[in-house]
Amino acid sequence: METSSLLFWWPRVRDVAVPKPKTVAVWAGWHTLAGLLDGKPLPEEVRVLVEAAAAHLGYPLFLRTDLASCKHEWSRTCYVQSPENLWRNLYRVVDGNGVYDLACEAIVLRQYIPLQHAFHAFWGMPVARERRYFVRDGEVVCHHPYWPEESIRFFRIEEPPEWRDALRALNEEPPDEVELLSGYARELARVLPGAWSLDFALGEDGRWYFIDAAEASRSWHPPCPACARLTAESSRATS
Repeated sequence: METSSLLFWWPRVRDVAVPKPKTVAVWAGWHTLAGLLDGKPLPEEVRVLVEAAAAHLGYPLFLRTDLASCKHEWSRTCYVQSPENLWRNLYRVVDGNGVYDLACEAIVLRQYIPLQHAFHAFWGMPVARERRYFVRDGEVVCHHPYWPEESIRFFRIEEPPEWRDALRALNEEPPDEVELLSGYARELARVLPGAWSLDFALGEDGRWYFIDAAEASRSWHPPCPACARLTAESSRATS
């Protein structure tokens, strides 16, 4: 199993005392999911499990595979506002995974947590206060805001005025935030040996949530001496 898959890391972090969204993973297999793109229906037992998980979590919900959510397309993919959108969005999420050659294995439904955000970008995605922490063998190596200015695009929505100023405010990392998230990252790193990226987002309720993980060597990060060493060492360890 690919270690960046939620199927690998979620069972390890599920019981760590760090806020995180409720999560249900329904295994289907890549060939079954890819069949959606050829017009083949999901097996009835998979549909039943997905619909039960959605009813349990409630709408809106956050939809992804074990590998990616395609969140830049937002209401067309990961953000499922109602049952009427569930299967249409799943198709687009699986299609997006295929575009990036990601052989996903599971349909993942998660509790939707409204985030503190300043504006919307891409296809209507709220740009929020999000962070990426890199850890190695239980220790924090470095951390960065998740949304650099050069990553922001606007598709079919109006570019909001002064969004760059709003983004700079979102990307400020005060000391109390760094202390809290560093503690969370170390707790998570205890059950994820090796080098990882850990993503966090600030909810409207004022709580920071752990929302995603991946191998460090496969995770985006801005130019950073610590990250460069981390990636090089991870690559040597797996070669």
